[in-house]
Amino acid sequence: MQYHALAEPDLFVELVKRAPVLEALRDGPMDREALARRLDVSTATSYRRTGWLGKRGMIEERDGVFELTALGAEVDGQVAELRDALEEAPGGPESTTDRLAELLGHGPTLVALREAPLVRQALQERLGVSRSTCHRHTRALAEADLVDRPASEYELTPTGEVVADAVSAFATHVRTALTLGPVLDRLYGTDPDFDVGVFADATVTATEPGNSSRPVARALSLFRETETFRGVHTATIAPMYLEDDRVVDGLPTEVIEPPEVVEGVMEEYPEKCVQVCVSENFTHWLHGDLPFGLVIYDDRVGIGVEDAEGVTAFVDTDAPAAREWAEAVFESLREEAVLLERYTKQGLKETLATRSAGD
Repeated sequence: MQYHALAEPDLFVELVKRAPVLEALRDGPMDREALARRLDVSTATSYRRTGWLGKRGMIEERDGVFELTALGAEVDGQVAELRDALEEAPGGPESTTDRLAELLGHGPTLVALREAPLVRQALQERLGVSRSTCHRHTRALAEADLVDRPASEYELTPTGEVVADAVSAFATHVRTALTLGPVLDRLYGTDPDFDVGVFADATVTATEPGNSSRPVARALSLFRETETFRGVHTATIAPMYLEDDRVVDGLPTEVIEPPEVVEGVMEEYPEKCVQVCVSENFTHWLHGDLPFGLVIYDDRVGIGVEDAEGVTAFVDTDAPAAREWAEAVFESLREEAVLLERYTKQGLKETLATRSAGD
């Protein structure tokens, strides 16, 4: 799936243009003919719109029937919130699909002026555009009564401030949802419920061409700074507690892993496992159904985003609401898990046998 095939704000513009498909599927799955009728478009146009959304993981097609994914539902909700915000703004712009797309195209200008008024040269440099492009953005926003220039600086009007806040919130929330897209459906299956918004201000470390280890490096750097560590399915990110001597040296560590992952770790790190086995500060739990990687450091929590090819991003934040969610998820999974009392192959075998007998 292609989550970042277009640069912002072009991605948001193209997304909003296709948002009516998401809105139509909000009521339930539809086949192509029904969807084309609902949208009042040709079959060819329907193919193009559903194809674009499908490549980006927002809809799925099964046996000729389309339905929203978790990512698609999240984006649909954010488009609806953006519409509501514009409709509630005093003297605000229309909330038609074309108008939303136009506003998002001017999004960087609105966000830049949201922070402070700027003279033309400063705004042009901030946006990284030519003088003519900068003029096009400011003129369009001035005509919509969202930007004013009472002296030398461009500034937002009162309505422009409301619209800029809404556009900024939309961009931040959708950007986070797109990053978490590959695991979003699994995150939504957690107890307590997951809210993308609590990760809206997170640090996102993604792979880059020629540097696929960036997410792992970020996760390990935080591990080396923490004084306590808890993790769920950490092997999907990196086997942090075996990549470093901190656990052996006394770092309080508690992890929940699938049995097959534990077995693989024991094969790959036999000597380190012997050391970890005798560490009184290390607690290991077994759980057969762990949907994603989650780590809890002293001051931050992180989620590993992975697809069929491996880890694509590591998303971490110090937001209190995110930490509250992460700790509740950890406690819930731990209650379902089985304690691995001896971190050895024999100990694993005996624990699995005991669990099977209990089932």
